[in-house]
Amino acid sequence: MSRVINIKGKVVIQNIALAQEAINECRFDVEIKNNQFVFNKYDHGDGWNKEAEIMQIETLYTQKFNIYLEQVAEEERLQIEEEKRVLREEKAELMIANAKKQGYKLKKEIREDNTIKLVLQKRVY
Repeated sequence: MSRVINIKGKVVIQNIALAQEAINECRFDVEIKNNQFVFNKYDHGDGWNKEAEIMQIETLYTQKFNIYLEQVAEEERLQIEEEKRVLREEKAELMIANAKKQGYKLKKEIREDNTIKLVLQKRVY
């Protein structure tokens, strides 16, 4: 006996593109509705394998989404480090310019471990 089967997945989809990619890789007849994987069609086998297919797609989607989150976190970390580096450069330039205005001469500049050490010298006659 065949009929229309309605099976919903348990995973909430947060990235539709990755979910669609998982469906395309598995080549199963599953759709995305309301941010869930859904099978709602006429099936000859009364949906025997559809739950397993949805679970397989959900597993693949979860793996892809975790990899995506790791990449995004790495990109954000690199962006923050770059912003900090630019800020340090601006502060160092400002400090050197202010020291020169007050009559100091830059004798030595050491940059290591994200710190800047300046040795300033002023001669008074």
